[in-house]
Amino acid sequence: MQHKALLTFISGLALIGGSSTGCVYSKESSVSLQDDASSDKKYDHVHERATMNAEIIKDFETRYQVSTTYLSPEFRNAFAQRYERVYREPEPVLQEASAKAGFFVTLFSPDSTGYDLTDTHTWTIHLKSGDKLLKPVLVKKLHEKERWQPFFRNVHKWSKEYLVLFETPSVQTNSPDMVAKESLTLEISNADAHVDMKW
Repeated sequence: MQHKALLTFISGLALIGGSSTGCVYSKESSVSLQDDASSDKKYDHVHERATMNAEIIKDFETRYQVSTTYLSPEFRNAFAQRYERVYREPEPVLQEASAKAGFFVTLFSPDSTGYDLTDTHTWTIHLKSGDKLLKPVLVKKLHEKERWQPFFRNVHKWSKEYLVLFETPSVQTNSPDMVAKESLTLEISNADAHVDMKW
């Protein structure tokens, strides 16, 4: 019980601090340090608009936390620009989401057993787009946390990351220039809860 409480406390600190839990510096003039995502105001604004968070608590304990970023055309554009600034090369990741509705999902649970979105016996995922209810064509567990941390706040040592794709075009849901706004709802369900995340 103490171990679970300690892990919950540490993970809470990680979520509060984002991916920048330490101070990075160099005395060398030839080194230019990278800004973290929250300091990149243009990117951070787009990321915040594209991201929804939920926490499920049962018997006064966190069962899991889920953070989902909709890979909208606006977000993918901001991501590609930041990726090129950080890695000094064109963005080769998330390209498979360009023709489909895609989501970057971060899942954390103090009890790591049973929390794997690829397990269709434990989890169901749907996308509600207009009057359509779609099942994902891909739920892929992602690795290389260091690659994702400069872009997504809630990626940390104990989290799990996934790319979720649906066979429907990606739409711009929240552009102030659009008169008729599209609406999307990502539904994630397990035995504990049903979570609706709406854009």
